[in-house]
Amino acid sequence: MGMLNDIRHHLDGMPPIQRKIAEYVLENSNDVVRMSISNLAKQSGAKSEASVVKFYRSFGFSGYHDFKVTLATEIAGQVFHNSDVDSRITADDDVSSIRKKIFQSAVYMLERNNTTIDDEILVKAVEMIEDAERVVVLGYGTSAVVAYDLFIKLSRLGINCIFTPDAHANALILSEPREKDLLFAISFSGESKDIVYQARQTKGFAPIVAMTGELSSPLAKIADLCIATQSYETSYHTDAMISRMVQIAVMDILFTALSVRRGDKALARLTRARQGLSFLKF
Repeated sequence: MGMLNDIRHHLDGMPPIQRKIAEYVLENSNDVVRMSISNLAKQSGAKSEASVVKFYRSFGFSGYHDFKVTLATEIAGQVFHNSDVDSRITADDDVSSIRKKIFQSAVYMLERNNTTIDDEILVKAVEMIEDAERVVVLGYGTSAVVAYDLFIKLSRLGINCIFTPDAHANALILSEPREKDLLFAISFSGESKDIVYQARQTKGFAPIVAMTGELSSPLAKIADLCIATQSYETSYHTDAMISRMVQIAVMDILFTALSVRRGDKALARLTRARQGLSFLKF
Protein backbone atom coordinates (compact mmCIF):
# COMPACT_ATOMS: atom_id res chain seq x y z
CA MET A 1 0.00 0.00 0.00
CA GLY A 2 3.06 2.27 0.18
CA MET A 3 5.14 3.14 3.22
CA LEU A 4 3.33 6.37 4.11
CA ASN A 5 -0.06 4.71 3.90
CA ASP A 6 1.29 1.85 5.98
CA ILE A 7 2.38 4.32 8.66
CA ARG A 8 -1.05 5.99 8.62
CA HIS A 9 -2.74 2.59 8.89
CA HIS A 10 -0.81 1.70 12.08
CA LEU A 11 -0.87 5.17 13.65
CA ASP A 12 -3.60 4.61 16.22
CA GLY A 13 -1.99 1.47 17.64
CA MET A 14 1.49 2.93 18.15
CA PRO A 15 3.05 3.72 21.55
CA PRO A 16 3.21 7.49 22.26
CA ILE A 17 6.88 8.02 21.27
CA GLN A 18 6.53 5.94 18.10
CA ARG A 19 3.40 7.87 17.20
CA LYS A 20 5.29 11.17 17.58
CA ILE A 21 7.87 9.99 15.08
CA ALA A 22 5.19 8.68 12.71
CA GLU A 23 3.22 11.93 12.77
CA TYR A 24 6.37 13.94 12.15
CA VAL A 25 7.36 11.72 9.20
CA LEU A 26 3.87 12.04 7.69
CA GLU A 27 3.78 15.83 8.08
CA ASN A 28 7.41 16.50 7.09
CA SER A 29 8.31 13.67 4.72
CA ASN A 30 10.14 15.97 2.28
CA ASP A 31 12.43 17.16 5.08
CA VAL A 32 12.93 13.75 6.67
CA VAL A 33 14.65 12.34 3.55
CA ARG A 34 17.48 14.84 4.14
CA MET A 35 17.73 14.38 7.92
CA SER A 36 20.24 12.38 9.90
CA ILE A 37 18.82 9.93 12.42
CA SER A 38 19.82 12.19 15.32
CA ASN A 39 18.10 15.18 13.75
CA LEU A 40 14.90 13.20 13.17
CA ALA A 41 14.94 12.09 16.80
CA LYS A 42 15.35 15.70 17.94
CA GLN A 43 12.82 17.29 15.58
CA SER A 44 10.13 14.68 16.20
CA GLY A 45 10.48 14.89 19.98
CA ALA A 46 11.55 11.26 20.25
CA LYS A 47 14.70 12.37 22.14
CA SER A 48 16.73 9.24 21.37
CA GLU A 49 18.03 7.63 18.19
CA ALA A 50 17.02 4.26 19.64
CA SER A 51 13.35 5.28 19.33
CA VAL A 52 13.85 6.06 15.65
CA VAL A 53 15.58 2.70 15.15
CA LYS A 54 12.63 0.94 16.80
CA PHE A 55 10.23 2.92 14.59
CA TYR A 56 11.76 2.05 11.22
CA ARG A 57 12.41 -1.57 12.23
CA SER A 58 8.71 -1.95 13.06
CA PHE A 59 8.04 -1.36 9.35
CA GLY A 60 10.59 -3.94 8.21
CA PHE A 61 13.63 -1.74 7.52
CA SER A 62 17.02 -3.02 8.59
CA GLY A 63 18.72 0.40 8.49
CA TYR A 64 17.95 4.11 8.53
CA HIS A 65 19.41 4.65 5.05
CA ASP A 66 17.11 1.96 3.63
CA PHE A 67 14.15 3.71 5.30
CA LYS A 68 15.09 7.11 3.83
CA VAL A 69 15.72 5.77 0.31
CA THR A 70 12.29 4.10 0.32
CA LEU A 71 10.66 7.28 1.60
CA ALA A 72 12.43 9.45 -1.00
CA THR A 73 11.47 7.10 -3.83
CA GLU A 74 7.84 7.06 -2.74
CA ILE A 75 7.67 10.86 -2.51
CA ALA A 76 9.37 11.23 -5.88
CA GLY A 77 6.91 8.83 -7.45
CA GLN A 78 4.00 10.89 -6.13
CA VAL A 79 5.10 14.33 -7.27
CA PHE A 80 8.11 16.36 -8.26
CA HIS A 81 7.12 19.75 -9.56
CA ASN A 82 7.30 23.48 -9.21
CA SER A 83 4.38 25.79 -9.89
CA ASP A 84 4.72 25.34 -13.67
CA VAL A 85 6.30 21.95 -14.31
CA ASP A 86 5.39 18.39 -13.32
CA SER A 87 8.60 16.38 -13.61
CA ARG A 88 7.36 12.97 -12.55
CA ILE A 89 8.68 10.26 -14.83
CA THR A 90 6.26 7.41 -15.44
CA ALA A 91 6.52 4.05 -17.15
CA ASP A 92 4.51 5.47 -20.07
CA ASP A 93 6.96 8.29 -20.87
CA ASP A 94 8.76 8.21 -24.19
CA VAL A 95 12.32 9.47 -24.77
CA SER A 96 11.12 12.99 -25.60
CA SER A 97 9.14 13.27 -22.35
CA ILE A 98 12.01 11.85 -20.30
CA ARG A 99 14.41 14.36 -21.88
CA LYS A 100 12.14 17.28 -21.07
CA LYS A 101 11.43 16.19 -17.51
CA ILE A 102 15.06 15.48 -16.62
CA PHE A 103 16.18 18.84 -18.00
CA GLN A 104 13.29 20.59 -16.24
CA SER A 105 14.10 18.99 -12.89
CA ALA A 106 17.81 19.83 -13.31
CA VAL A 107 17.08 23.48 -14.13
CA TYR A 108 14.67 23.70 -11.21
CA MET A 109 17.16 22.33 -8.67
CA LEU A 110 20.03 24.44 -10.02
CA GLU A 111 17.89 27.55 -9.64
CA ARG A 112 16.81 26.48 -6.16
CA ASN A 113 20.42 26.04 -5.07
CA ASN A 114 21.28 29.36 -6.67
CA THR A 115 19.03 31.04 -4.12
CA THR A 116 19.92 28.96 -1.06
CA ILE A 117 23.70 28.44 -1.11
CA ASP A 118 25.46 30.85 1.26
CA ASP A 119 28.00 33.09 -0.50
CA GLU A 120 29.95 33.55 2.75
CA ILE A 121 30.46 29.79 2.96
CA LEU A 122 31.77 29.74 -0.62
CA VAL A 123 34.15 32.65 0.10
CA LYS A 124 35.47 30.83 3.17
CA ALA A 125 35.96 27.62 1.15
CA VAL A 126 37.97 29.53 -1.47
CA GLU A 127 40.13 31.07 1.28
CA MET A 128 40.74 27.68 2.90
CA ILE A 129 41.84 26.19 -0.44
CA GLU A 130 44.14 29.16 -1.07
CA ASP A 131 45.72 28.83 2.39
CA ALA A 132 46.38 25.10 2.01
CA GLU A 133 49.67 23.71 0.74
CA ARG A 134 47.98 20.44 -0.24
CA VAL A 135 44.31 19.55 -0.80
CA VAL A 136 43.24 15.94 -0.27
CA VAL A 137 39.89 15.29 -1.95
CA LEU A 138 37.66 12.43 -0.75
CA GLY A 139 34.69 11.07 -2.65
CA TYR A 140 33.49 7.52 -3.25
CA GLY A 141 30.77 5.98 -5.42
CA THR A 142 28.75 8.67 -7.20
CA SER A 143 30.58 11.36 -5.21
CA ALA A 144 33.86 10.23 -6.81
CA VAL A 145 32.73 11.93 -10.04
CA VAL A 146 32.45 15.27 -8.24
CA ALA A 147 35.69 14.71 -6.32
CA TYR A 148 37.58 13.97 -9.53
CA ASP A 149 36.13 17.10 -11.13
CA LEU A 150 37.47 19.20 -8.24
CA PHE A 151 40.85 17.46 -8.47
CA ILE A 152 41.16 18.30 -12.19
CA LYS A 153 40.09 21.90 -11.70
CA LEU A 154 42.50 22.55 -8.81
CA SER A 155 45.32 20.82 -10.69
CA ARG A 156 44.79 23.10 -13.69
CA LEU A 157 45.43 26.04 -11.36
CA GLY A 158 48.66 24.46 -10.11
CA ILE A 159 47.26 23.70 -6.67
CA ASN A 160 48.85 20.65 -5.04
CA CYS A 161 45.91 18.28 -4.98
CA ILE A 162 45.44 14.54 -4.40
CA PHE A 163 42.50 12.33 -5.35
CA THR A 164 42.08 8.58 -5.58
CA PRO A 165 38.89 6.48 -5.43
CA ASP A 166 40.87 3.85 -3.44
CA ALA A 167 39.90 4.01 0.24
CA HIS A 168 43.06 2.12 1.25
CA ALA A 169 45.31 4.62 -0.52
CA ASN A 170 43.45 7.49 1.13
CA ALA A 171 43.88 5.85 4.53
CA LEU A 172 47.64 5.78 3.93
CA ILE A 173 47.71 9.41 2.77
CA LEU A 174 45.67 10.60 5.75
CA SER A 175 47.63 8.51 8.26
CA GLU A 176 50.37 11.14 8.07
CA PRO A 177 48.75 14.49 7.29
CA ARG A 178 51.15 17.26 6.40
CA GLU A 179 51.29 20.75 7.81
CA LYS A 180 48.76 23.01 6.05
CA ASP A 181 46.87 20.08 4.51
CA LEU A 182 43.16 20.59 3.74
CA LEU A 183 40.67 17.73 3.52
CA PHE A 184 37.78 18.30 1.09
CA ALA A 185 35.20 15.55 1.70
CA ILE A 186 32.19 15.00 -0.56
CA SER A 187 29.12 12.92 0.34
CA PHE A 188 25.59 14.02 -0.50
CA SER A 189 24.05 11.95 2.29
CA GLY A 190 26.83 12.87 4.70
CA GLU A 191 26.45 9.36 6.08
CA SER A 192 28.89 7.30 3.96
CA LYS A 193 30.92 5.41 6.55
CA ASP A 194 34.18 5.44 4.59
CA ILE A 195 34.05 9.23 4.18
CA VAL A 196 32.92 9.94 7.75
CA TYR A 197 35.48 7.58 9.32
CA GLN A 198 38.41 9.02 7.36
CA ALA A 199 37.30 12.58 8.07
CA ARG A 200 37.00 11.75 11.77
CA GLN A 201 40.53 10.32 11.76
CA THR A 202 41.81 13.56 10.20
CA LYS A 203 39.93 15.89 12.56
CA GLY A 204 42.35 18.01 14.56
CA PHE A 205 45.24 17.42 12.17
CA ALA A 206 43.87 19.28 9.14
CA PRO A 207 40.86 21.55 8.52
CA ILE A 208 37.94 19.85 6.80
CA VAL A 209 35.60 21.25 4.15
CA ALA A 210 32.53 19.09 3.53
CA MET A 211 30.04 19.19 0.69
CA THR A 212 26.83 17.45 1.66
CA GLY A 213 23.06 17.67 1.38
CA GLU A 214 22.39 17.57 5.12
CA LEU A 215 23.78 20.09 7.60
CA SER A 216 23.04 17.81 10.55
CA SER A 217 24.69 14.72 9.02
CA PRO A 218 27.70 13.03 10.68
CA LEU A 219 30.05 14.45 8.03
CA ALA A 220 28.74 17.99 8.43
CA LYS A 221 29.22 17.79 12.20
CA ILE A 222 32.86 16.79 11.78
CA ALA A 223 33.64 19.46 9.18
CA ASP A 224 35.06 22.89 9.96
CA LEU A 225 33.09 24.27 7.00
CA CYS A 226 30.08 22.71 5.26
CA ILE A 227 28.77 23.58 1.80
CA ALA A 228 25.15 22.42 1.79
CA THR A 229 23.45 21.59 -1.50
CA GLN A 230 19.90 20.49 -2.22
CA SER A 231 18.57 17.85 -4.57
CA TYR A 232 15.43 15.87 -5.25
CA GLU A 233 15.54 12.70 -7.34
CA THR A 234 12.62 11.27 -9.29
CA SER A 235 11.70 7.63 -9.01
CA TYR A 236 13.28 6.58 -12.34
CA HIS A 237 16.66 8.25 -11.76
CA THR A 238 17.49 7.84 -8.10
CA ASP A 239 21.28 7.58 -8.46
CA ALA A 240 21.92 11.17 -7.34
CA MET A 241 22.14 12.48 -10.91
CA ILE A 242 20.73 15.90 -10.08
CA SER A 243 22.82 16.22 -6.93
CA ARG A 244 25.96 15.61 -9.00
CA MET A 245 24.97 18.40 -11.38
CA VAL A 246 24.46 20.80 -8.49
CA GLN A 247 27.73 19.82 -6.80
CA ILE A 248 29.74 20.13 -10.03
CA ALA A 249 28.21 23.58 -10.53
CA VAL A 250 29.51 24.50 -7.07
CA MET A 251 32.96 23.18 -8.04
CA ASP A 252 32.85 25.47 -11.06
CA ILE A 253 32.08 28.40 -8.75
CA LEU A 254 35.06 27.59 -6.51
CA PHE A 255 37.34 27.09 -9.53
CA THR A 256 36.28 30.34 -11.18
CA ALA A 257 36.56 32.32 -7.93
CA LEU A 258 40.07 30.96 -7.37
CA SER A 259 41.01 31.82 -10.96
CA VAL A 260 39.73 35.39 -10.64
CA ARG A 261 41.61 35.89 -7.38
CA ARG A 262 44.85 34.70 -8.95
CA GLY A 263 44.44 37.06 -11.91
CA ASP A 264 46.94 36.98 -14.77
CA LYS A 265 48.95 34.15 -13.21
CA ALA A 266 45.87 31.90 -13.32
CA LEU A 267 45.12 32.85 -16.92
CA ALA A 268 48.69 32.08 -17.93
CA ARG A 269 48.59 28.72 -16.18
CA LEU A 270 45.24 27.82 -17.74
CA THR A 271 46.67 28.71 -21.15
CA ARG A 272 49.68 26.45 -20.56
CA ALA A 273 47.35 23.68 -19.40
CA ARG A 274 45.32 23.92 -22.62
CA GLN A 275 48.53 23.89 -24.63
CA GLY A 276 49.80 20.90 -22.71
CA LEU A 277 46.63 18.98 -23.56
CA SER A 278 46.55 20.05 -27.19
CA PHE A 279 48.53 17.03 -28.40
CA LEU A 280 45.61 14.82 -27.32
CA LYS A 281 43.35 16.42 -29.92
CA PHE A 282 43.36 16.42 -33.73
